[in-house]
Amino acid sequence: MGWVAAVDFRRGGDSCAVQPRRNFGKLEKLHNGVVIGALADGAGSAASSHLGAKVSVRSGLAVLRADADVLSTALIGGTQSSLEDLFAKVMGTVGGAVRRAAAEENAAVSELATSLTVFFAGPFGLAAMQVGHTLLVYRARGGAYGHVFELADNSNDCDYVTGPDAIDYMRIGFTRGPIEFLCLASSAFEPVSLGEGDGIPAEPFFQPLDHYASGALDDGDVHLGIRKFLRTSQISREIEEDLTLALCRYNPGDNSALGLR
Repeated sequence: MGWVAAVDFRRGGDSCAVQPRRNFGKLEKLHNGVVIGALADGAGSAASSHLGAKVSVRSGLAVLRADADVLSTALIGGTQSSLEDLFAKVMGTVGGAVRRAAAEENAAVSELATSLTVFFAGPFGLAAMQVGHTLLVYRARGGAYGHVFELADNSNDCDYVTGPDAIDYMRIGFTRGPIEFLCLASSAFEPVSLGEGDGIPAEPFFQPLDHYASGALDDGDVHLGIRKFLRTSQISREIEEDLTLALCRYNPGDNSALGLR
C-alpha cells in the first residue's frame, strides 16, 4: 500500500483570527515509496511571516523533489557530510526565494522571519533539516517514538531560516532503516505531546494518531482524522496558537494493516 499522508491546520483563538495564519505545511508523495514534507512556523513578531512560511516550504520542497534520487543515494550509503551538502542547497534556495519575495513586497527580509523543517523519508530511512523550532517525531518499524532532532534552546532570535547566518543554525538529522510513522507539527504542540521534564515523545499523544493512520484507506482518511483531531480534541482546544499537523504512515500491502481479514 505504501504511504498514507496528509496535513491540515487550525486557526488559533480570537487574537489569531485577525492575522494571516503564520504556519504552513505541505507533504508530497514521490516515486519509489518516498514522501517529502516541510513545515514553517512564522515568527509572531514579523509582519509578513505568513509569506515567509509559504515561500520557505514551497522552495524547500522543490529542491527535495528535484534531488530525490541524489538524496536516496546519500541516505542509503552516504555520510552526514553528503547530506549536509544537499541540505545546504535547500538553505541557499530558500534564502534566495525569501529575499525575492521580500523585495516584491517592499519589505525587509526580517519581516518574513520563519523557522523551517524539511524531511525526506523512504523504505531505507529518514533525513531531515531544521532551522528553528518545529516538532518532528518518528517511529521505526517495531520501535518507540523518538525525536529526529534533540530538543534545543530556541530563545535565540537568529534561529530563523530567513536570518543572515541561518546556515550556522542548520541541524541535520537522519536514521537508516524502515520508517513506519512520522509526525510533523507546529511547536505549539510541544507542551501537550512531550513528557514533562524529559521531553520524550508522549505515547498517549502519538499512539492514537499512529493507530488511526495505520487503518486509513487513503490520504483522504488521514486528512479527515487530522481535521477532527484539530477541531474537537480536548488537547487541541487547550492550545490558543495556530496549529499545523502532518501525519505520514507507511502501511504494508497486506490487508491486516487495514484491519481487514
